[in-house]
Amino acid sequence: MKKILLLRFSAMGDVLLLVPVVRSFTATFKDVEVTVATRPKFAAFFSGIERVKVFEADVDYRFTGFFGIRKLFFALLVKDDFDVVIDMHDHVRTMILRSLFRLFGKKVIVFNKGRKEKRAFTRKENKIAEPLPHTTERYRLALKQAGFDFGLQRGPWLHPNETAVKHLQVWLEKQGITKTQPWIGIAPFALHKTKIWPLAHYPSLINELIKTTRAKFFLFGGGEKEISYFHDLKSLFPEHIVVVAGRLKLQQEIALMKMLDVMICTDSSNMHLAALSGTPVVSVWGGTHPDVGFGPLGQEKDGVLQIGREALPCRPCSVYGKETCHRGDFACLTHITVEDVVQKVTDRLRAATAV
Repeated sequence: MKKILLLRFSAMGDVLLLVPVVRSFTATFKDVEVTVATRPKFAAFFSGIERVKVFEADVDYRFTGFFGIRKLFFALLVKDDFDVVIDMHDHVRTMILRSLFRLFGKKVIVFNKGRKEKRAFTRKENKIAEPLPHTTERYRLALKQAGFDFGLQRGPWLHPNETAVKHLQVWLEKQGITKTQPWIGIAPFALHKTKIWPLAHYPSLINELIKTTRAKFFLFGGGEKEISYFHDLKSLFPEHIVVVAGRLKLQQEIALMKMLDVMICTDSSNMHLAALSGTPVVSVWGGTHPDVGFGPLGQEKDGVLQIGREALPCRPCSVYGKETCHRGDFACLTHITVEDVVQKVTDRLRAATAV
């Protein structure tokens, strides 16, 4: 049994995109065992994948600074006799770890993050706007470099455990919620301003979708400000909105996402959670761009709503998002109308019904 160590600590979306690669890898090669070293809060993503273990590395509190990373290295070293160590992060933290593994004679592979191409794609002037490999493809190629060539399996790639599914059913029953109409998820927030479609549009969006679909809406997110906003929305449509944020655990949220007919979201971890769960998404893109390599996996064509580069050649202005806009008006987001989103959601619902 060959033993592989994968290093990937953040961000949530990047760790999520490792899941379909790991699942496809272990399904193809029955003689491998994978250990994923990542933050404890991401361990649930890899639950139930055969021959995959998670080393929960608390790099925020326990393994901090150089001496903390050295401590983490020795903890990993004694954990197993790894045949290959693959750095799927290429961050200062993993650079130190991989250097230490090399000193101890371990084979080390570093995935190609594509920093140069991404800078060329997002710079203000003279962009080289050629579609870049999806992040999952970059992960796959790192494993190919290690001697394991395989193709990505078809999704869905995220599956909640049975306990989470049962807990969700109990929760839904307590809320008196049964599925008698379309269920639409909404995850309107992201870490950066250039990724957030104007929040003022959501009341109109929900109102229009209620008229056309009579849907029930489930609001996903986290944090006091987001939850406060969600309760404000619920007060406008009390019979049609369920606030999920802060009420379900991650595995239970995944179980709920799998029951949705469509998820309206930004370029965010919730987009990846929904897409990897097999849920149709309508992802609204602003300052970032799916062609940089972070589009909703398997839905890069149908699941994306954006202003084309022919209309706004300044797009994208960032790989991961930022707080400022070159133009100053965030046109990439404000020019996407409520009608645009309603039409895209309607199309996705119609397509799902036709299947």
